[in-house]
This record gives sequence, C-alpha cells and structure tokens, in this order.
Amino acid sequence: MSHTIRPQASSPHGFTLVELLTALVLTGLLSSVLLQTTLSLQRCLAHWETSARMRQALSAALFQMSRDFRVTGCNPLGDAASEGTAILQDGGTEPEQMHIRMDKRGPNPGSPPDGDMEDPDEFIVYRWDDKHEVLRRNHQPVAGGIIGDPWGGPVFCLEKDSSRGLLRMSVTTRTPEGVLSLSSAVCIRNPV
Repeated sequence: MSHTIRPQASSPHGFTLVELLTALVLTGLLSSVLLQTTLSLQRCLAHWETSARMRQALSAALFQMSRDFRVTGCNPLGDAASEGTAILQDGGTEPEQMHIRMDKRGPNPGSPPDGDMEDPDEFIVYRWDDKHEVLRRNHQPVAGGIIGDPWGGPVFCLEKDSSRGLLRMSVTTRTPEGVLSLSSAVCIRNPV
C-alpha cells in the first residue's frame, strides 16, 4: 500500500497583489478627496476672514469719522469762532479732504473746553490718499485698502440743509469677492 501525499488546501495568510493594489488605489482616492476638501475649506475660511477684517476696519473708520463729525463746530462756551468749522475741499484731481474744528477741551487732556479751537486734537483733517489707498486722520492711517467709490460718488459729500449740514461719508475697499462699500451720514452742528 502506497501513500500518496496530496497537498492540503491551506487558508491564505496574506493578501494577494491584486488586493493590495485595489486597497492602495481606494486609499489614494479617498485621501485625495479629503485633501481637496480640506484645502477648499481653508481657502473659504481665509476669504471669509479677510472680508470680515475689511468690514470691521470700514465700520471702525466710519464710527471714528462719525464721532468726530458730530462734534464739528462744538462751541460750549460760545467764545470760539464757528467759522470754518466744517470745510469740504475738493481739489479736482487731488484726493478729497475734510477739515473740521471744535472746542472740546483745554490744552491738557481731560480739561474742560476753554473757548478756543487751537488745542491739540481740536483741528482734524481727514484725507483720502488715493495713491496709497489709505484714509488718514491728521496724517495717521485710519483704514487701509480704501479705494474710490466705483459708482462715482465722493468719499465725503457735504450737503447744506438750511441751518444744518448733512455730511455723507462713504468708504470702499476691495475684498476677495469684489467691492465692499459702507456709508453713513451725520448732521454737522455748524456747517460752513
């Protein structure tokens, strides 16, 4: 009697080449989709953050200008000259400027008004620097990236309304999505 040895079917303990290649291709595709989604979300977040920062800068600039323009011509003692308290200068091709004056303090910070408009920070000049796209207050930058109104309106527009002056302000900047423009209007106490 002879015994023939037959090979026994053994269970596989590894992966075949086809199974490994299939797993690698699927893992690569999934990783690629995940990477593209992550990068897209990062770009959207960066655009949103830039737009939010620009919107906040424009709002802060409008708030500061509105606060200054509201007290233009403030004359609590009645002694300070109210002439020239609000002057709109349109230099044609020159950048727009707004000069304002008020009596809001004495020579020292925190001191009460003293009847003149010659103390520090009682004469304010807002100027739009079109070359550098900066809005400045007494030569200090208030907001950067400020461009001209794409619809042709001025940055400052002083309208006389009988004894009141209505000042319209507009600030515009470029955002990743396009152009963002905010505007506000204040009544000036003693317009000239």
